[in-house]
Amino acid sequence: MDVLLITDSMIWTAEAEYALSVALAEASAGLSVTVAAPQGSEMASRAEGYFRIAELPGVEPSRSPAEFTACVRWLAYLVRRERPDIVHSSRSTAHLMAALVCGRSVPVIHLRGGAAPPSRHLLNRFLYRTLTSAVVVSSRRVEGWVAAGLGMDASRVFRVYAPVDTARFVTSTPDTELRCELGVAPEARMIVNVARLAPVKGHAALLDAMRIVISRIPEAVLVLVGEPWSGQPEELMQQAERLGIASNVYFAGRREDVPRFLSSAELCISSSLASEENSRAVSEYMAAGCPVVGTSVGVIPELIIDGVTGLIARPGDEAELAECILALLTDRERAKRMGAAGRSRAERMLSIEAFLSSLTCVLDRVGIGARGGVS
Repeated sequence: MDVLLITDSMIWTAEAEYALSVALAEASAGLSVTVAAPQGSEMASRAEGYFRIAELPGVEPSRSPAEFTACVRWLAYLVRRERPDIVHSSRSTAHLMAALVCGRSVPVIHLRGGAAPPSRHLLNRFLYRTLTSAVVVSSRRVEGWVAAGLGMDASRVFRVYAPVDTARFVTSTPDTELRCELGVAPEARMIVNVARLAPVKGHAALLDAMRIVISRIPEAVLVLVGEPWSGQPEELMQQAERLGIASNVYFAGRREDVPRFLSSAELCISSSLASEENSRAVSEYMAAGCPVVGTSVGVIPELIIDGVTGLIARPGDEAELAECILALLTDRERAKRMGAAGRSRAERMLSIEAFLSSLTCVLDRVGIGARGGVS
């Protein structure tokens, strides 16, 4: 079976990562996947070597009517020539392009994982209800946006959580070399947060919470893993200095060896203030067997079972965040049980196998599975 995945994103976003996960899962099942993406986009770069890449004749079809028209014509030619069995779209402009090109002749499955609800105007309702065979969403909130907000038949809306490579995050012994590399003392109680250093990720509230935690447990340290963003980490470093906790906060920058950090963490945190319709960080924390403190935004409360695999705090509430952190640091047995429960939940719900099984149900629903290709 041939699959065409269309995206209009130039930069790497959670939506793009979700779309790439779909393509990788389907390719692993023996489907032939082609990725159509803008020239020079990060999606095209990351997909190279895994899939055939078809570069759209433009870089911003969402902003340029001329580029949009050129992309639609080019995609129409590609679909006529390649005759894909199914077309996936990721992002709104790609969705519209796919619908215009395919009409009802080729099933269109839209991948919806964004942080903003789709517009409810008449054209969009027609696009979803009539020209889209199914919508795959990444969280319950997005599911509501599509089904209740746009009035799409709920039987054609499928909630499929973004996957995590559970084998990569198998619980291992703490990495003592990493502590030496960072300068973290052997007796320090290490708390890890993995997120780009953007305001929406809630690092400022997390530092305020850590001031409270450190006043009670001086050996607690916070390790922030994430790429610089929006004037960071300088402002966060200055905040840590003002709070008097600078010696307890470590900035590791962007890292490709995240499993090493998670193996050394006593607990992990997602302090986001909004968005998080996909939360790779929380999924990885769970896969690594770490107890998790998360905020009640996006998909996070769907991933974490409050009181079982972790604890949930209100976004931006440093006092409640500190209370959750302290609850786990002061009860190691409880934290250990939560970590083990989170690992078990990740294996059942977030593995590549679970993801592919869910996608198979989607393909079956639109009449594709019966043609073979996914088993």
